[in-house]
Amino acid sequence: MPQNRSERPHKRAKLEQNSRKAYEFSNATDVRRALQNQDQNGQIEALSALRSTLSVKSRETVAPQDERLSLVVQWMESSPGAHDIFEIWEGTNQSSSLSLIVSLLSSVLTLLSSHFPYHSHGTPIIKTLLSPKWMRKITSYFSGSNELLLVSLKLLNTISHFGGGRERKTLYEAFPWDIKTLAKVAHMRRRGKGDAEDVLERPDIRTYYVFFILSFIDPETSSLVKSTFLEQQRDVFLSIFKGLSQDSYLVIRKVLEVCWVGLWSDPKVKRTMKIGLFAEITIGHLLKLYERAAAENADGDHIPADLVHHFLLAICTRPGLGICFRDRGWYPRDIDADVVDEPKKSGKIYNKILSNILKSLKVNEDARQQELALKILVACPELVAGYWPAVALTLEPRLSSKWIANIAFFGLVISQPVPVSSFLIPGNNIYQPDPPPLSTILESILPSVSTKVHFSKGLQSTSHLVQHCTALALARCLTKLSCVFRTFQDVESALEEDESGQWTRRHREVEREARRRVPEFQVVVAFSQIKVDAKEVKLALLGESAQRLLWLYHLCFPQMVAEARFDVGKLLQGLVDASQDTIREAGNVCGLHGLKQLHVLRLLQESDQFTWSGKVANSSHTYLHALLKIFCASPTRAVRSTLRSLLMKTLAESILFQEHPDEVDMWLDSLPTTSRGTGCEAPDGAALTDESDGVATFLDDCAQRCIKTPYRYFEALRDLLPMENSAVDVPSPLLMTVLEQFAAKLAGKLLTPSDALAIAGFVRRLMFKLASKQRDLTFLRIFSGKLDDAAMPENLFSQHACVTAAIRREVSIMHTCFSHFQGVRRHSDSSTSPEVEDFLTKIEGVPLPESSSARIHNAYELVDWLRFVDTTLQPQDIVRLSAVVERFHPPALKDLFENLHPANSLMWEGSDLKTASRQLLQVLSFDWIFTQSSEADMANQQCRKIMLECLFLRPPTRVQIEHAVCIIAHDISSVMERESLVCGLLLLLSAIMQRALGELSREDGARLKEFVLLRAPSIHGLSMSGDLPDTMQEALCALLDVSLDPSSEGDRTMVSSICTYWTECFKASIRSGSLQTGRSIKLWLRYTDPNNLLNIIDQACDANNVALTPSVLEVLEFALDTLRGSFTCASSSISISQLLRLYRALPDSEVLEEMIAVAVTSHLPPCHDGRHPRAKTLNFSLSPRYLPASGSSQLGVLPPDFVSGLFQKAIWTESTSRIVSGLVYAQSGVAKEFVAWFNSGAWTTIPFEHLLPAVHAVLDSLGGDAIDLFRDTVTIALFDRMLPQRRHPEGLRQLCIRCICILIKADATRKQQLASLLQKNMQRLAVDQFALESVCIASRLQSFPPLADLVTELSERGLQWAVRHFSGPEGEDEEDQLILAQLTKIAKQGFQAKTYFVEPLLTAIIQNRLADTVALDIGIALLQCSPLKPVVVNRALQNILQHPQFFKLCGSEESSRRDLIIRFVTALFRLHPTNTCQPSHIMPLVRIYGGTISASDRNLLNIFRLFEAERLMPISSILVKWSPSPGISISSQLDAVQNMDPIRMLRTCHVFPIWRRMSDEQEDEKVGLDEQVYDPLFVTLLVAQMLTHNPPTSSLEWVKTFRSNVFSLLIRCLSAKDEKIREASLGLLARVWKSVELSDMQEKQHALYIFNLLKNLIKPSPDGPPLRLPSFASLILSHALRGVFYPSNFIYPRTARFLLQRPELDVTDVPMLYGMLYGSSDDWKKERGWIVRFLSDGMMSTEDWKVLKRRHTWDLLSSLVQSSVRDQALRRAVLEVLANLTSNVQATTSLVLKSSLLSWIEMQVQLPYINEDTLAWLKILENILTTANTAKLQRATNGQWQDALCRCLSLVLQNCTPSLPILQQAARVTLRLSLASQTSIFHLSDVFMVVIGMLEQLEHCIDFSKSSSVNGPAIPSKPPYHGHGLHIQPAVPDPLRAWGGIVEDLWQASMVRDEKFVKWDALTGRLLHWRGIVGEDGSPMGEWARLEAVRVSLSSITNCVQ
Repeated sequence: MPQNRSERPHKRAKLEQNSRKAYEFSNATDVRRALQNQDQNGQIEALSALRSTLSVKSRETVAPQDERLSLVVQWMESSPGAHDIFEIWEGTNQSSSLSLIVSLLSSVLTLLSSHFPYHSHGTPIIKTLLSPKWMRKITSYFSGSNELLLVSLKLLNTISHFGGGRERKTLYEAFPWDIKTLAKVAHMRRRGKGDAEDVLERPDIRTYYVFFILSFIDPETSSLVKSTFLEQQRDVFLSIFKGLSQDSYLVIRKVLEVCWVGLWSDPKVKRTMKIGLFAEITIGHLLKLYERAAAENADGDHIPADLVHHFLLAICTRPGLGICFRDRGWYPRDIDADVVDEPKKSGKIYNKILSNILKSLKVNEDARQQELALKILVACPELVAGYWPAVALTLEPRLSSKWIANIAFFGLVISQPVPVSSFLIPGNNIYQPDPPPLSTILESILPSVSTKVHFSKGLQSTSHLVQHCTALALARCLTKLSCVFRTFQDVESALEEDESGQWTRRHREVEREARRRVPEFQVVVAFSQIKVDAKEVKLALLGESAQRLLWLYHLCFPQMVAEARFDVGKLLQGLVDASQDTIREAGNVCGLHGLKQLHVLRLLQESDQFTWSGKVANSSHTYLHALLKIFCASPTRAVRSTLRSLLMKTLAESILFQEHPDEVDMWLDSLPTTSRGTGCEAPDGAALTDESDGVATFLDDCAQRCIKTPYRYFEALRDLLPMENSAVDVPSPLLMTVLEQFAAKLAGKLLTPSDALAIAGFVRRLMFKLASKQRDLTFLRIFSGKLDDAAMPENLFSQHACVTAAIRREVSIMHTCFSHFQGVRRHSDSSTSPEVEDFLTKIEGVPLPESSSARIHNAYELVDWLRFVDTTLQPQDIVRLSAVVERFHPPALKDLFENLHPANSLMWEGSDLKTASRQLLQVLSFDWIFTQSSEADMANQQCRKIMLECLFLRPPTRVQIEHAVCIIAHDISSVMERESLVCGLLLLLSAIMQRALGELSREDGARLKEFVLLRAPSIHGLSMSGDLPDTMQEALCALLDVSLDPSSEGDRTMVSSICTYWTECFKASIRSGSLQTGRSIKLWLRYTDPNNLLNIIDQACDANNVALTPSVLEVLEFALDTLRGSFTCASSSISISQLLRLYRALPDSEVLEEMIAVAVTSHLPPCHDGRHPRAKTLNFSLSPRYLPASGSSQLGVLPPDFVSGLFQKAIWTESTSRIVSGLVYAQSGVAKEFVAWFNSGAWTTIPFEHLLPAVHAVLDSLGGDAIDLFRDTVTIALFDRMLPQRRHPEGLRQLCIRCICILIKADATRKQQLASLLQKNMQRLAVDQFALESVCIASRLQSFPPLADLVTELSERGLQWAVRHFSGPEGEDEEDQLILAQLTKIAKQGFQAKTYFVEPLLTAIIQNRLADTVALDIGIALLQCSPLKPVVVNRALQNILQHPQFFKLCGSEESSRRDLIIRFVTALFRLHPTNTCQPSHIMPLVRIYGGTISASDRNLLNIFRLFEAERLMPISSILVKWSPSPGISISSQLDAVQNMDPIRMLRTCHVFPIWRRMSDEQEDEKVGLDEQVYDPLFVTLLVAQMLTHNPPTSSLEWVKTFRSNVFSLLIRCLSAKDEKIREASLGLLARVWKSVELSDMQEKQHALYIFNLLKNLIKPSPDGPPLRLPSFASLILSHALRGVFYPSNFIYPRTARFLLQRPELDVTDVPMLYGMLYGSSDDWKKERGWIVRFLSDGMMSTEDWKVLKRRHTWDLLSSLVQSSVRDQALRRAVLEVLANLTSNVQATTSLVLKSSLLSWIEMQVQLPYINEDTLAWLKILENILTTANTAKLQRATNGQWQDALCRCLSLVLQNCTPSLPILQQAARVTLRLSLASQTSIFHLSDVFMVVIGMLEQLEHCIDFSKSSSVNGPAIPSKPPYHGHGLHIQPAVPDPLRAWGGIVEDLWQASMVRDEKFVKWDALTGRLLHWRGIVGEDGSPMGEWARLEAVRVSLSSITNCVQ
């Protein structure tokens, strides 16, 4: 037995105390002297003292100046590797000494690990410890004493964490994981319980063991080590979880944190491996921690249950993460679908692990476990259906806490949201065509666990608590069911299903099945009617749940409810009482009563059996009376809103409001809201009752009368309506009933004074509301007169004078509201009467009552006082009164202000609305504020702003805004003669329209504009009036500006009737010669249709100029200005001759001149002058008119006086310049006349920017002929004006550059003189001025040898500018980009740049712009044309390699930048190899070399080989530290090989670069996956170095080397074309073969068998090098060799069985073809996919094609595709095979001739799903055109193969979704097809039509206003296209350049044929536009087309003239 641990510390402390006295360690000499003590006890004391000196506490930070660290470093320097400690260790066996030694080594390594510079001292110690000898010694201590075991584990932890885990991989390989004592170690804990912190300060054996295991998966460990550890030592890792429930809190936290951060958060560790670790068993161990729910520290925050809870939430409740897989919601698992991250376990669900976990959760005992279960079910809806039978919750009703917990959890699970996202097709927003299974839906809503029985029993229970819980659970089920029904309805409407639709049928099925699972409706009715003798709260709870159930039954099962014949009207019985004050005061149940009301009202809304006209039991009133009383009395907004919807629905369906349902809302808003207490009286003693009772009773009586005899009231209504006015909207006949009954009851004294006053107030408010709906107030005025007659004083209450006066006051307010601006405002003296003063003073002193009802009553008593007071109040009185009302009850302010008389204008001043707060505005309404305003208020902008804020305080609906507009329109019509008031009203209306149009939807906005401008009579009348004053005209103009958009087609159509009226008026004015309404016409011409404007101008052109008076001409010019933006000659019927006639009448009109310029330009080709139109979108539909093929003689018949008149103009505009330029291109005579005018000198007065386009047109169209016509002096002067002197706009600068170049090139006699002028001018200017002109001129003149010196000088100026530009801040504008592009072009074309210009530019690029691809491109080009000295090259190279961002830029994912930097470095190396090839230059390049086949890595490898050739020394000494991954340190070539990515190596075997050669001369080919494929040449050389210097020595090393797949790649290298690579690979394989024979690895025999098969295949060549091995043979052997070392791969048993069945491999046969292609195993799909991929990878040469052809492989694949149309993966794989086949000449020709390939393709492209593979089909078709033997095909098919290919191409394009990459590919195929001879014109024309149609569809997505640089992106890959990357759609960085390339390809294809197809004109127009965008250099083809188009246009117009 071990000693008691509690005694050991005392003994050690005593020993250490003595040791400290005996030993002092100040330097390394003291340490070594102490350790050399031969006495055993003294040695122990020395070790103990040294350990005490060097010990480091847990989590202690060691400073760099720490004395312990300094001592250890000195010691290690004098005794490297601590060999003296190891000598002592080796010579002792005493347990106490061993413990001290091991502990001392642990402390030494801890100190050395603290800082990086000292790691080198610890590395030798670790290497010694990890050697087999010492590792066996350490692990042997696991069976020794506990102390020795403890310190051994501590040492292992220290080694694992040394240097951030740098030796962890070596430790893992060295540690013997199979020792039997590990299982015992995992359970060895320290006895007793210490502090929690003590576990980390002094860990026990288990804690050290757990930390040791965790170190291999912590975040610092590489993913490769993690994966290897978890894959091979899975049981060791899982052992730490078995006893985790007994560990301390800190250990648990450490374990879970490392598992989350190091394992689950590492994406490089396979998810399948993680899931395998955290299966049910591991999660079961974690669930035990839930039992530890108490805090385990004093602070109370160490709760293990919380830890595990949050960990499990992280891995179990997040779909796609952890062990939680994304499921398909309520849809079952699709077994055949390829699901990403799919769990390996099969079954009907995705989350089988979580399903099993749910069964073990104690949801009714632990709140945390319940939360976990709920969140799992939310994340995985598929688990809900299977959860209920699995857990078997006890749901049978009983009064127990467990049942209550179960039923509550049941309700929570059911309440989970409907998984709507699963109803969508993955990847888009389209719903699935088929619904989820019925059983799954029902189990998620109403599970089949006897729910009907349990619910029925629970509702009928004798326990009220059971009843309540059951009702809540059932309500949750029904709520979920209603959500499902709503979702189903949304899906049905989205899919536009009818009754036979799948979702509709499933909807009915769910309703039918759900009805069977819920209690009968009678059970719920009985529950709602149960008599409960209980407290009020309990009664309210049961009542609320019962009413909720009744409502949900009506919502979900209307048919069931209808069958029960339940009288829903009875539910209204108790609602009125619930809205009274007594209940309002009961705060504890008030909310429940309100909720109950809400349920009942919702029920009534859903019920079809409820009618408002039904009678309440024992009462003469209908249900309407009860509903109106509730509406008036309820303070709850939700109840009022629901009640409003119910009343609007029920009343709108009745005859009362069926013609005008929106009127119900106005009647409801007019109901009284006052609240009076008992015993209220008027000043005259009349009793005042609650107004809502009287009005509700009165309206109920009126409604009953109207519904009985409706036609009587319809006739009365018709008699009252004015028949001559059609604008009157007929109101409800109930209004006539109200009038009749009010008059009758007043006459018969049947109304109390209080009720009469309430009804009068109600009718007054109703009349005002109806006024906002009526377009004409005639009817309402008549009605108000009738009401006035009925309420005459003699019919009222003579004994109650105050009430009579109040009723008359209501009538007076009603009259005033109809025309409040017409009445005379009453003004009294500003003094307040004594009675009012006394009253106000009294109420201001009244204290605030405690009761809310008392405060409300007091507030409304003050409102009544205002209605009864007979003294006119003053504004200050209203201020005081409103303050008191607001103090009592703020909502009562609304009634207070609505009872102010509009004639007194008290509201604005009494409430101080100009400074009103937001709270005050909330209780006011716009209509009453507007009615209370005066003319002065309307003129005040602040008042209008207040009204606007009041209207939009709460977002109004369109109808509400229309009502406000209607009120304003009424006042406009009534005060038309008051100009200022109308202006104010129009400005208010403008503000409302501006705000409304910004907040409403587009549809509502359009309807509002139509209402205002067309349906409001007053506004429409103003619009049609021609004699409006100026101020009203301006106000109307402001209204139109905010309401209408002249560019909107919809707005123009809306007001077309008004515009037509005014255009007809203007036409009549043109005919008559007089115009009286010019301003109104101009106001509406802005919104007139362009065609109508053209008709006006056409008529004006034909009119006599004498008839065109100045006023007419003014309006006409305004019309021209309006038409300017939309005028094109092609869309106009006006000819140029007509415009010229109008021009004579308006010679100074710039607008007309601009239209003539447009007309002239429209008859010329687009971009005829080479200038970019700079438009975002281009209208190509007009192109045919421009082109000369159309023929147009309009420009040929221009009168001579017009042309001569242009030259006589003293002032030229831009339009003048455009006209002259166009005429110069159109008529050669105009050009000569222009030259003659120019020679006269008259041009000097014309602004040069207007003159330059015409000069350019002359030089461009006539060239040298024009220059000969110019005089010398004129030419020199003109050239001098063109020289860069001041900055011009961008377009003019380019014109100057072109003109300068034309003059210098064409004028041979004055060439040198002009060049000299240019040089002198440039020399006067600073370098940074006019750099664009310098480089552009140099670029254009570079091909002109006589001007080489000028080009050099200008280019060097550009270089100087570039130095300054690159030295400044980053960022280029468009001009800078153009300069850099031209510089790049100049440098690439080659010019001798002086060194002193190039050197600073290279320095600036390297220092400031190393990440700039444009700068690097310039630098690379300059290196080729400048003789730099070696010292300059070396300095530049060093600056690059020492750049602080060099490694970051070269390691970035942006491959283009990396390629350019390495190309730059390569160019520098090759300039002076003798000087540049230095080891210091090579070392940095090794770090960025990736060993891949990419161009950058090939360049780096060439540099390495150049270094070897120049320095005559091998590169291997430098590459010895090369690492395949930047984060992994490598010590030898063996480590480098073993750390190479095996997946990337396997990919290299698949995508083998057969073209790779050993020589330096490499053709620049791409594999398609360059960065993801290793360079086989480099791998071969690296393996050779490895086998030479560091071959594997152990079995484990051989296995790891084989698992890197390098030897599989060597086998593939035997199929390379290069003999040297084959020879080197064969030699290496032979050496590996011999080494494997001598090894003892387990896989030895398997590997040797494969090598023997390979040996038998190698046939020696007579010349020496081995013959090439067919690709299929090398590929199958590579797979077989990989399978030996990856036996879990599914292909291993198949390849092994195949090879073992044969004594030798047949290289002329396809391996495993039939067995894999037509397999019948469970993995048949994988097998088929693998063999098809195998065929694709193996098809690399003609020899491989012969192997495939022998077995008719293609015929098998083609038939397989036809039988599996829906298998997308198979189809894509076969297409990859076909791409590789069509990359070979013999294979392509044979397939077309013998296998009818084109016919097969034609059939395939007509099948569905072709849209997904369009790009692949296009690449295959281009392969056929590129590689096939066309001559042989032509002879064999007589040209039919091309017609078939045309048909295939046309079908592919017709069935695809257009995109730019597809269109680019299609254009290239079309071009190749057109260049092929004997192609049918008919089929080719079809292809052209389809391609151009696709181009037209995509053009709206392209921004044509941007300029595209001449130096565009890299040229796309060229055919033939291989299988890898076939389906990758390339990115389009520059859509505009892609569009231009497509246009050029299509135009070139169209020019091959003699015949002209339909869209040739449109295509040519696009080409000319493209030429204008990129310039002459960007499109030489476009420039040629432009010159030809201009020439043909000029000749055609000349012929027309002749």
